Amino acid sequence: MPARILLVDDSRRFIESAERFFADELRVTVVGSALSGKEALDQVARLNPDLVLMDVAMPGMDGLEATQHIKARANAPLVIILTFYDTPKYRQAAHQAGADGFVPKADFGEKLLPLIFTLLPDLIEPDRPPVLPATRLHTRPIEAPPIQRPACTRSAWLSALPVRTVIMAGGDGTRLGVLTARRVKPAVPFAGKYRIIDFALSNCVNSGLFDVMVLTQYLPHSLNAHIGVGRPWDLDRGFTGGIRMLHPYRDRAHIDWQSGTANAVLQNLSFVTDNDPALVLVLAGDHVYRMNYGPLLAFHAERQADLTIAVTDVSIEDAPRFGVLATDGDQRVLAFQEKSQRPTSTLASMGIYVFSRKVLEHCLHEDHHAPDSSHDFGKDIIPRLVGSGQRVFAYRHEGYWMDVGTIDTYWRVHMDLLRHPPAFNLNDRSWVIRTRSEERPPMLIDAGASAQACLLTDGVVIAPGAVVERSILSPGVHIGPGAVVRDSIVFTDSYVDAGAHVERAIIDKNVIVGPDARVGRCDDADGSPGITTIGKNVQIAAGLTIDRGMSISPDVYLEQEPLLWPSA
Repeated sequence: MPARILLVDDSRRFIESAERFFADELRVTVVGSALSGKEALDQVARLNPDLVLMDVAMPGMDGLEATQHIKARANAPLVIILTFYDTPKYRQAAHQAGADGFVPKADFGEKLLPLIFTLLPDLIEPDRPPVLPATRLHTRPIEAPPIQRPACTRSAWLSALPVRTVIMAGGDGTRLGVLTARRVKPAVPFAGKYRIIDFALSNCVNSGLFDVMVLTQYLPHSLNAHIGVGRPWDLDRGFTGGIRMLHPYRDRAHIDWQSGTANAVLQNLSFVTDNDPALVLVLAGDHVYRMNYGPLLAFHAERQADLTIAVTDVSIEDAPRFGVLATDGDQRVLAFQEKSQRPTSTLASMGIYVFSRKVLEHCLHEDHHAPDSSHDFGKDIIPRLVGSGQRVFAYRHEGYWMDVGTIDTYWRVHMDLLRHPPAFNLNDRSWVIRTRSEERPPMLIDAGASAQACLLTDGVVIAPGAVVERSILSPGVHIGPGAVVRDSIVFTDSYVDAGAHVERAIIDKNVIVGPDARVGRCDDADGSPGITTIGKNVQIAAGLTIDRGMSISPDVYLEQEPLLWPSA
């Protein structure tokens, strides 16, 4: 009779991949699955499996503790520990817990199959010939000849290769003006309750990637406070993975300002390559999108790529803002242009890269010694890889994606959220965007107040007679009696006093708009949005007018002439 296997892992995607793998390779019976150690104990008692494949890092009772409980049972099943890391520490812990075997997830095909044959020789179907271990997929250095693709590549399993995720979050975001005068761009508030980096972090955990590093540099304090130890994203993990914030400071002898995106990774390369991940996923921390990185990683591994770039179609007007590329029928990149004023393609890089680790190490060290390099992935690394004929591929992303790099784009993306249906739906429960939230009282819309086509968050108060239309109000915003707010974005704890008018404006945190003051206006005779931006902690005196398109520096009290934030 076939072997009865119980799969235990806190990733449903991992379990589904394993089920497909076993169905194809062994014809064993997967009798059940569990998402935690405690659930595994219940399933073992109920299903009586022959073999339990047990993950280590799980919420609540981890795999090692669950293994101890299982092996204490009479007629206990065999237990094989699965983990991303193959270290003596992990092997010793598995042995002490009573496990019968230990297999790194990256070596699933190579090591697990022979181990199962050894442990359960009588339960594998006797009429089926032994399955030869699949060749493990290795990355290759740049100078090596291309590796022939194995005949039996299993895309369902390739996403289980050990992956290190690196989020680039150090840019100053100067085109966002006053919004980044006191914070880094990924820490800029978005949609009332989020920060921009929440989208990259949520995409990681929703894709089953829990080993994340965030590279910071410019004004990191707000970002550090927001992320903390990563608990809102389930990244506060001590045993495996988790989140690490990496800063330019390394030691007393090395306090180097990062000179480009590639240099930022190079400065932290010892951390990025710790425990020898097979792949390194590099993400931008300042884009708004949803994406499952699993298919991207599988695409990269199936093609034995050196580098895979996630791409999306943009308009010809927007193409000069991005790196654009041309591909062949197999999506191999033939040419790459970084922010060309005469782009030859509208297929744009999303700033999302999958590198095979050894290729990344080689590229970064080579780039470090190039005298004419700006040490940037888009300007230097990618063109060099494409030009030298390396295996660079493009992975097309079909969903919504936006680089909110300018005030105009930032405002328009927020207005897109208020359309019906919205261009980007924040209420997609199948792919939740997680964030750190404060405890605030419920919002209050007083009798006689009006709020239409708005996003309102906890702690918002709209007083009698106030009108709020097509606007986003962050926690703690107070709109006074008779005030009007239209087509605007108001950040946390700002106060629009009685009779004030705010139109087509972005107002940062802790701003006071005095009684009967005017901020911006809706006149668009020249066809541009003319967005007015008010910096953090600004106070605008009663009756003062801040004209359309003006930008006010943070931390000032305006009585007469506004102080302008210099334009980028």
